Amino acid sequence: MVFEVLGPVFSLLPERWRKALFGDAPINWPRAALISGVLEGVLCLIALIVWYLYFIQVAAGVQAEVTAKAMLTRDTPQGATGVGMSYAMGLAALTAFALHPLSWALFYFWLEGLLRACAAGLTQEVAGTLPLVLVDRTMAALGRRAYEVRVPLVADEVTRGDGKSSWDLKVASCRPKPTWKYPLTISYDGEFFQVVGESAGGATRARPHVYLLRRPPEGEAYKGVDPYNPQAILQSEEARPNFLVAAFRASVDKWRLERLPLVPDFVFNGDGKEGWHLRVESCRPKPHWPQGRTIRYEGRLYRVVDTCQGKLERPFGYRLRLLFEAEAARNPLDYTPDEPFRLLGK
Repeated sequence: MVFEVLGPVFSLLPERWRKALFGDAPINWPRAALISGVLEGVLCLIALIVWYLYFIQVAAGVQAEVTAKAMLTRDTPQGATGVGMSYAMGLAALTAFALHPLSWALFYFWLEGLLRACAAGLTQEVAGTLPLVLVDRTMAALGRRAYEVRVPLVADEVTRGDGKSSWDLKVASCRPKPTWKYPLTISYDGEFFQVVGESAGGATRARPHVYLLRRPPEGEAYKGVDPYNPQAILQSEEARPNFLVAAFRASVDKWRLERLPLVPDFVFNGDGKEGWHLRVESCRPKPHWPQGRTIRYEGRLYRVVDTCQGKLERPFGYRLRLLFEAEAARNPLDYTPDEPFRLLGK
């Protein structure tokens, strides 16, 4: 009974607030929004009419007093008549009423109530009142911005399973992936994986969202495959700064790069459990090492998996894995740790 009575009032709230406050409460929201919209429109229309009558009466009295004082102290303008002056005063009062902020507010809420009632009655849409919706959007935007500052954009971290776990691939990301829900299938590094779900284990401050995936069982059919690239998040809309910010960052990056000493690369060997067998940290970026490129090092062939953050004077990191036996090599590049010297001709 309480929900039925207060439902029209609560329907003015934005959808996110309603879900947080009431969840699955037994409220017929479309009907509540219809009643709320009708009441809002009727009450605001009555208030607008009352405000008009009051404003015109007060404005007419003020203007009549001003006009009377002007006529007593000055000569009446040539051609001015009582009828003409009445029309002029009425038009001035009407203009002042139309420009008054309260008139605009009452007219808007009358129109909003009409539109909310039509939306609820025709499409079952429950629209909150605009002022509260703007507050909700502002709070959400500030919350997102605070999250972005606290958790900066970094590439996803991909870990392969050891065969003993219930998952074959673990993806840790700095941003949530709303579409990654079972039974979504992705393609990564030439293989197919099916999303099992999100896990709290393995989450870090830099990558708080962890997803577990497994290889689809043999013979299982799946509809649609989404290609996955751990670096894709760095090319998202969020990662694109405006022109001035981009120019400033480019100049800072160039300055930092010029200050880095020229040293040979560090090469680390891995066991493959984390999805890589070779990790290279360099003092200079390697734009010729895109993901999927084949590299020949010490007589063995590797494929670039992704990039990572290096350390100290070697901030540019790359992870590579050994090529599978049946995997074709694509124009392999010969690599040695002294590559930064060779590229710069030193």
